Amino acid sequence: MTLTDEQLADLQNMRNAARQREWTTLQDTFKRLIADVDPLIALSITARQMQKFLPRFEKAYPEAGWVRELLLTVMSYASAPAPKDLPLAAINQFPSPGMGNFIMAVFDLARAVRTEYTVFERYSHITNATANVVLADLQHFYFNRHPDAYATLRAEESSEAERAEIQGRFWLDGNVAWRDAATWLEIIDDVEAKLRGE
Repeated sequence: MTLTDEQLADLQNMRNAARQREWTTLQDTFKRLIADVDPLIALSITARQMQKFLPRFEKAYPEAGWVRELLLTVMSYASAPAPKDLPLAAINQFPSPGMGNFIMAVFDLARAVRTEYTVFERYSHITNATANVVLADLQHFYFNRHPDAYATLRAEESSEAERAEIQGRFWLDGNVAWRDAATWLEIIDDVEAKLRGE
């Protein structure tokens, strides 16, 4: 399928934003572009990133098989429990780096297949899931290499200044920046392929 001039411009803007790490532009443009495909096709873009992260989650929490079951149900059958039935408290039950964001991404992906949400809301949930799984990957990547910083970040007695400094070091780390841009560029390639009907 031939892309429109607007779609081509949005894809280029997204690629520029990925290199500059402009997350607001990335998320806004992502949502605009995926709105040009069926929500289930859009969901498949995020599902790829979820599948890449799932083994890390399962290695850290092998007893939480319900996460894989929920993801498989969403991705295979476009079905999920009602939002009120999602175990939202689970977000705090997985304290390893990136795992809370991954669980939020799983829940957003589950919401994306629920028909009580408008199509616009479903695209918003897909966008949120995508951002959360990317952030989960970046946190896992960085804080597993800096466990003392992560412990300080999570400690109740840590000051806001300490937390801000750690978050700044995380975000400005050169390897994190490279991984962030590379992941978004991969997602953009997936978006382009879906828009072209590939």
